[in-house]
Amino acid sequence: MRVLLVTWTDQLQQKLSILNPALEFCAIVVDEVDPAKEILKRVGLPATLLHPLYDLKECVRDFYYDYVLCVDNGWSDDFLKVIQDYEVPKNKRVNLNFLDNGNFLVERSLRYFKEHVAEFDMFATGMSYAETGLDVTRFKRKLFNFARSSQDLYYNFQTAKFAVICGGGHSKLRYALIELAPYKFHYDLSKSTNLQFLMLHYLIAFNDMHNFFIPKEVYKKFLRPQYFSMRLPLEPFDVNNPFYVKKPLCFMTPQSRLKIIQKKDGGGGKDFTETRDENVKILDDYLTLCGRNHIRPIIFLMPMSTGHMKLYNKQRLDEFRCLVGQACKKHPYAIFIDGWKLQGMTDRDFYDYGHMNIQGAAKFSTFLNSVIERLDGH
Repeated sequence: MRVLLVTWTDQLQQKLSILNPALEFCAIVVDEVDPAKEILKRVGLPATLLHPLYDLKECVRDFYYDYVLCVDNGWSDDFLKVIQDYEVPKNKRVNLNFLDNGNFLVERSLRYFKEHVAEFDMFATGMSYAETGLDVTRFKRKLFNFARSSQDLYYNFQTAKFAVICGGGHSKLRYALIELAPYKFHYDLSKSTNLQFLMLHYLIAFNDMHNFFIPKEVYKKFLRPQYFSMRLPLEPFDVNNPFYVKKPLCFMTPQSRLKIIQKKDGGGGKDFTETRDENVKILDDYLTLCGRNHIRPIIFLMPMSTGHMKLYNKQRLDEFRCLVGQACKKHPYAIFIDGWKLQGMTDRDFYDYGHMNIQGAAKFSTFLNSVIERLDGH
């Protein structure tokens, strides 16, 4: 497989230690060529492969490659925008951002749950809103929170299936907390260009890449085979913060409030209308899975800041509520909690437009716990 590699010089050696040595490089584009020469010499690659960043346009135009790999920590989006402007086809642009231990956190959470499944009688799935906005210490029942930043409905469902299979022998799982963002039915992680680097998390965790444009067998060839056998230790494991994302008691800054205007349509790049029917079917399958295993599904829309709710696309929100309502009508054992109608939340419960700080997480989780306690009493 012939690739054009784009990265920063100070990250080059670490990235080459992870990339598959069987890759054929047509060029390696870096910000500083001279220091990179020594790095290539140490790994046995010719310095003639190196090209400065300002020659990127000529490189993507003049070299033959199967893929352009943008590999760095934090700037892959910018690289991808540049090569898109240079008319590199979408099916040749690959974002391999953050080749670090963070790629193994989803797999680690699954493994921890499997080993400790007897301790839990609830699990939650969702996106970053639930990842930061659920405080498991506020629930009387033992909750495992699988919610992960930008996780779509497909991988929510894969996680739920995993949890149910793990819990099958214990028959203890009673509730599934299903967080849905208003744009969730239109969102497919595997089709999201600026978030495609997250696909590696799910390739490691589930050996699955859903609708991604590169088959998993090909994608795996970008990295050394032993990379996929790496595992993070289970301990220490913070059940209330398994992905290290919880924020201290910080509040929305003026800059955060300004960004609300930019996010008023809600998708933030997570908008793929053609996926709606698939996601409606996935939610239906998710609720069916719960029903067959005597698990009560609680679908909920997380509260968000007042500005974000006011400016959000009303048509999209109405469609979301309609689709959830149809799902609950078909599966009457499911309930829906509309956090946008919840009283008592204020902007001081958030650290940005829609993510709760620890104060907001405690407040909302206490409310959810009260709902579950009432359900337990019936």
